[in-house]
Amino acid sequence: MKKRWLWGLGILGGAALTLAGLWLMVFRVNEFSLDIRLRGDSQVTLEYGQHYAEPGAEASLRGSLLLKQGWSPEEVRWTTDSDLDEERLGTYTVTYTAAYRDYTAQARRQVTVVDTQRPVITLTEDGPLEPEVRYEEAGFSAWDNYDGDITDRVERYETLGLVTYAVMDSSGNWGYASREIPPYDGQPPAVTLEGGTPYAIPLGVPYEEPGFTAVDNYDGDVTDAVEVSGEVCWYRRGTYPITYTVRDDFGNEAVYERLVEVTPAPRPKVVQPPGKTIFLTFDDGPSSHTRQLLDVLDAYGVKATFFVTGGGDPDILTEIVSRGHAIGIHTLSHEYGEIYASPEAYFDDLYGMQAYILEKTGVKTTLMRFPGGSSNTVSRKSWEGLMTLLTEAVQDAGFQYFDWNIYSGDAGGAGATKKASGVAENVIRGMEEEGTGIVLQHDIHGFSVEAVEDILIWGLNNGYHFDRLTENSPGYHHPVNN
Repeated sequence: MKKRWLWGLGILGGAALTLAGLWLMVFRVNEFSLDIRLRGDSQVTLEYGQHYAEPGAEASLRGSLLLKQGWSPEEVRWTTDSDLDEERLGTYTVTYTAAYRDYTAQARRQVTVVDTQRPVITLTEDGPLEPEVRYEEAGFSAWDNYDGDITDRVERYETLGLVTYAVMDSSGNWGYASREIPPYDGQPPAVTLEGGTPYAIPLGVPYEEPGFTAVDNYDGDVTDAVEVSGEVCWYRRGTYPITYTVRDDFGNEAVYERLVEVTPAPRPKVVQPPGKTIFLTFDDGPSSHTRQLLDVLDAYGVKATFFVTGGGDPDILTEIVSRGHAIGIHTLSHEYGEIYASPEAYFDDLYGMQAYILEKTGVKTTLMRFPGGSSNTVSRKSWEGLMTLLTEAVQDAGFQYFDWNIYSGDAGGAGATKKASGVAENVIRGMEEEGTGIVLQHDIHGFSVEAVEDILIWGLNNGYHFDRLTENSPGYHHPVNN
């Protein structure tokens, strides 16, 4: 029994020695290291003006086989090194060094000092503000928590009713402020003239405003507020100013001027007819006698000129043209009091008759004869100097007016007659005296039409040539009496 106990005790002792040796062997192969764990984040952002609070660190001794979870010995020696400067923006490093017996370890934490605060703009208090008076800056200052006084960096923007201030610090932070002010507009409206300036119109055509627009930077479209002044004398060559005036709600006034150039038409070259050339002309038609006259002229192969009015059969106007005769303007109404009331009234009649002839015949004639001729005095009753003006104006407008130097006497006056023989005698005598020229007759009188054949026979037998008027024919203009 005793031997068995001793034997068992020996066995236990041997096992203990074996375990101790095994533990010693494991401990010798186990590798230890010292680790550092930072409390808090490894990268810290510190707002400028705040103080850095050190969170600290912990050290652990860890083994590769044993103590893998680590053991924190109390005898660790710590060293902390840092270049942190809280007064300067930037990124700094805090270095932690731990030592335990033969083991050491290091860890680092980055601390970045930043400035994210906006600068502050302080506005000086305004004095009394009066509407419609330009605002005068009361003053301002700007302060940044890092840069200090940055007033000189402030940018100022003034718009209608508001002043805006903006400033950026060295960190890129923007600060803003604004103040309301009474609206002030010192800029006048802008006027745009359609068609530009100078603006040319042909003489004789009434001036029509080409149009305009006006825009104000504050009031917007102010076209309806534009006042237009000035007149264009469209029947006299020259340059005429038209003034456009506009004011906005702040009283800013803009004045623009358009120069309107009234330009005359070029005058055709007058060509003197060869030899003994006679231009037969007939006024006041067409009438019931006109077709008879056309037949007579056709029978002798002669062309004439008809200065027509707005009365009578319009189909005869077509016949005049289709038979190769010249057609010209006499008057639309033949009412002297209306025609010679003013330059405008005369041109209304002139253009009206031109349009009428064009409508009926397709011919836009520029040949014309003044009612009563250019030497008439009836125009004195309504407009002093009217014929002096009109004789130039119609030519500048592109018309050619024709008087006469051989009168038939069929409408009264010198040599007046109501017989065909008397008309023929007057015309033949005039042809003998003048040799060439323009004959005035009226195809509204049957006796005057009856005289035409005798005139043609005598003229053709005596070496005369009969022709129609063109724009290049001589006008045989009378002296103007008004």
